[in-house]
Amino acid sequence: MTEEENKTQDPASGAPDLGKFKSVDALARAYRELEAEFTRRSQRLKALEEAARSGEAAPDPQPAQGALPAPPSDDEALYAAASQNEEVRKRIVGEYLASLRTVPLMAGGGAPVRAPARNITTIGEAGALALGFLRHQT
Repeated sequence: MTEEENKTQDPASGAPDLGKFKSVDALARAYRELEAEFTRRSQRLKALEEAARSGEAAPDPQPAQGALPAPPSDDEALYAAASQNEEVRKRIVGEYLASLRTVPLMAGGGAPVRAPARNITTIGEAGALALGFLRHQT
């Protein structure tokens, strides 16, 4: 510790370092408010988890004083409805694939295209083919 830190934290002075708080009472009041907010958030989280487990809609939030309510989100409900309807899923996937015009898609299940078979007519062609095959194996 530096000498300045020793002077500011001198136990003989009796005054604790409270940071931005002016008094111990202000620090205790801020701690109680923080603890109350944490309790409210924990209760809200527990209610949301129970609603998710039971498959119910989330309970309406009760905003704290001075807090703005969260905007409603229907994304999960929309996703659940779309995933249960086969026609909607096919339409969404079809439109998505149609939008990918720059990406070449394989038709027919992605089977590879085979090269046409070579008809070997001489021993020299057979030797050259075998030699090329053996060179590319190593």
